[in-house]
Amino acid sequence: MTEVGGVYRPHISNNKEKLISLIREKADAATKSELAKKMKVLKGFYTVELSPPRGSEFVKFAADLALAREFLKNKCYLHITVRQAWLLFLVGLEITMWFFLGETIGKRHIVGYSV
Repeated sequence: MTEVGGVYRPHISNNKEKLISLIREKADAATKSELAKKMKVLKGFYTVELSPPRGSEFVKFAADLALAREFLKNKCYLHITVRQAWLLFLVGLEITMWFFLGETIGKRHIVGYSV
């Protein structure tokens, strides 16, 4: 940053080209940095994960919900293994914890809302 400060002088226009080339060098270096690569990957994830659901996803959700109803109606849960039950419990716990974490972030307090 000190390089840009040393080149930039508002009252002297001779350094304009040098300033522009220095800014371009810094911008090129920033786009090739490790942080820029990680941000590009992160953008790919958040555009997929945080996008609103599409119509096809609602159809899949309805099919999954019907499958869960059938599972409970036929009492298939009596035939799952301990490992499967443990994994289902952990998934349910994860969903519950994400809900409570989201609530805590949303209200910006551990206990109660700021009124």
